Formats: sequence, structure tokens, C-alpha cells
Amino acid sequence: MPETSLADDLSKLAGSLTLSHEHRQIKRLLGEAKRFRLTPSAVAAIDRIVDHAPWTIEHNLDLAAHPAERPIWIEFGDAPRRRDGLAFAGHEVDCVGYLLAQSPVDPDAAVVVVAWRLASGSVHHAFSVAHWHRMDLVTHAAHARHRYSRIRLEALARMMSLFQVSTPQGLKEIVLEAHLGEDIRMRQVALMDSRLAASGEMPFAFGALVLLADRLAAAAAADGFVGVDAVPARRTALLRLFDRIGRRPSPSFLRRRGRAPTASLVA
Repeated sequence: MPETSLADDLSKLAGSLTLSHEHRQIKRLLGEAKRFRLTPSAVAAIDRIVDHAPWTIEHNLDLAAHPAERPIWIEFGDAPRRRDGLAFAGHEVDCVGYLLAQSPVDPDAAVVVVAWRLASGSVHHAFSVAHWHRMDLVTHAAHARHRYSRIRLEALARMMSLFQVSTPQGLKEIVLEAHLGEDIRMRQVALMDSRLAASGEMPFAFGALVLLADRLAAAAAADGFVGVDAVPARRTALLRLFDRIGRRPSPSFLRRRGRAPTASLVA
């Protein structure tokens, strides 16, 4: 990992842009957030689930971590999910982060800021934010488990419908000012790029939040981060046989029923 965390780099960036109310909020929330860092194995596992079994994320969205007591910051190195040929030379993404906070008007609503650092060291964030309501996730997860298909593209499309993307006024003004003098269509493209930067991360973010579900109370290490690894649940030989017969994708999230359901990563 780099010598400095993306959280600290983003905080410095937001601190240098304090004329924007939204940047002051980002800096404050980062200071209050509980910080998590996904290991490369966790990133690779979630990435494979998004690619091969996204409905197992969808089935467990009711368990997804929610920033109820304090904001949540998640960061991870992007290399395990990088696709060959999809990045321009010198512009590879080194690290990605998500800042989740409660909506100021509804404690069951979450607002998410997506940030990233390039291999060159420059730090960026989407100027649009994603937001959803916790009860929508709970209701959707129940329907997904009992009624919806287990077809990859359909599951991804359904998850993409669970959140909205908006551009706060202060951030919108920054985007438009940066493209001042350009054709109106190009300014609209810049705003759309910001919306895509936020929305494109959401399937992976949902997977990360399911993985974090039972780790919110974990103690942070000396660096201030809770390390999150992808430790698969143990499966007996008989259960592995049933998995093969039932064509359970690997890896995936397995829901364990009970008074307090949990979701375990199985490989």
C-alpha cells in the first residue's frame, strides 16, 4: 500500500477546497469516519462475485453495513480488479475509496462519495454522489431471495436501480466553472462523467458493505484502519458436493438463516 492512505490524501484535497460547503463536509466526515481497508484477496473475491454471482450480493443487501453511529470509510488497492487494456498509460487507478454517511434529513438514508488515486499520485473524487434508503435495500433483498432471477445482468440491473445519483449544487458549480467557455453539450458531458464515476462503483460497493456487515465493531489497528480479509467459511466435503450439484458459484455470499441472519463468503 502507499505510504499515505487515500483517506488522508482526500482529506487534504478537501481541506484545500474549503470555499465549497460540500468539501468542508467531506473533510469533517473523513475525520469522524471508522476506516476499513480491504485486502487484495477481499477485493478479488468481491470482484469475482460481481462478475459471476451478483445475486448473492442482492440477496443480502438487508445485512449491508450502514453508517448508523458514525460515517464509514472503505479503501482498497484497485490492482486485483484491474482489467488489462482498460486503462490509459500513466492513468491507472492505484486506490479507490468510498465515504458513506447518514443523510442529514433521514438516518436510514445513506450518501456515498467515491474517490480514487491514480498511479501518478493525483487524487480525485466524483462530483456527484450516490444515495439510497436502507429500507429499500431490506425490501429488495427479501424480494430478490424469493422472487427474482439469478441471472447476472438482471441482478446487476436491479441493484443499479436501488440508488439515485445527484450532483450537489456547490460541486456542480465547480464542474461547470472548470468547463467555462465550452459548448453546453461538453459541459453536460462533464456532469454525466461525474455521475458515471459515482454510479459505476455501486455494485462493488454493495458487495463490500455486505462483507463488512459483521465487522463494524472490530477494533482498528495502529494505522487507524480495520483490515478486512476474504476468509471463506469452512465447507465440509458433503456441502461442497451439494454446491457443485446445485451449481453454486464460487466465490459467493451464503446466507445463514436464524434470528440474526448473517452472510458468509464461501469459496
